[in-house]
Amino acid sequence: MSSAFTPAPRLTEPSVASLSFLLREAVPADAPQVIRLARLLGSTNLPTEEDDLAALIQQSSRSFRGQVQDWRDGVYLFVLEERATGRVVGTSMLIAKHGTPEAPHFYLEMATDQRYSKTLKKMFHHTYLTLRRCLDGPTEVGGLVVDPAYRQHPAKIGSQLSFVRFLYLAAYPERFEHEVVAEMLPPLTAEQESLFWECYGKRVTGLSFREADQLSRKDKEFIDALFPPIPIYTCMLPLEVQQQIGKVGPETQGALRLLEKIGLRFLGHVDPFDAGPYYGANVKDILLVQQYRRYQLALGRDERGGARQTELLIGWDGPTGFRGTRICARAENSLLYCPPAVLTALGLQEGGEVGAVPFL
Repeated sequence: MSSAFTPAPRLTEPSVASLSFLLREAVPADAPQVIRLARLLGSTNLPTEEDDLAALIQQSSRSFRGQVQDWRDGVYLFVLEERATGRVVGTSMLIAKHGTPEAPHFYLEMATDQRYSKTLKKMFHHTYLTLRRCLDGPTEVGGLVVDPAYRQHPAKIGSQLSFVRFLYLAAYPERFEHEVVAEMLPPLTAEQESLFWECYGKRVTGLSFREADQLSRKDKEFIDALFPPIPIYTCMLPLEVQQQIGKVGPETQGALRLLEKIGLRFLGHVDPFDAGPYYGANVKDILLVQQYRRYQLALGRDERGGARQTELLIGWDGPTGFRGTRICARAENSLLYCPPAVLTALGLQEGGEVGAVPFL
């Protein structure tokens, strides 16, 4: 995507009052704010240590510019900035490929075993979990964290951060796999520990939940070496733990609803550490990808009226990298009519190009 840019003025006109937030790629200066957000939720993708995050942002910058030697190594870290304050209020990520021979994607596959006793005249349906590995994995969406102070914000912070990943994926399909997966955080204790891990992973590795999580970010060999290959029957676990397998935690339910809204579904797979569910879909079946369009920017005309305007999430590339925002505009064929003040506020010019998805 390309467009012409001019310096963006302050947002003072009523017509641009809604452009309070700007989606963009993360830069090194964002690190302190991103770490603060990562530590709030304990995201499965977002590092909580300074050195690890610095390396991630560097890799993200190379990925956005198409400078990674192998597209499979691409990782894309988005932030949402409040324009008036410069505050980073949320993050999200795209990982080009999750699951390679060097770093397999491990998961527990859920299945059911039926047992019947003629003597007792009883039928049992037992759920069991089997460790699996994937060496040729899908693209992963993750890293979605919203500052607690901005949750329930009328700008729908979570939706913007979630949907921008699919806008970008649709804009650059050659950088990603044909399938997408999302690991959802399950219910955790007040100390952010996993009851499932205490009953399973800790007993076979001797590691705490956090120790295992940190180690797995750099080396997953211990999973293959120490986790038992035989099925685990969930009926052997405490009832409280059974009830949490494949479920999402209260803070993750909003993110899950957004993914279900655009077509992702439970895959019958759970994480081997915390039993959080994996949701996924074929890229071509994702609603936002299907509805992605490219437009040439045009000046809106007041006489056309606002009734025909559509709420969109738009994205573009410029000298300072990827940018995106939520706007109301009128789309006709290949043209996107925007008020002059909106284009000026975003540093865009008539004739520039943007990609867009509906803001559902």
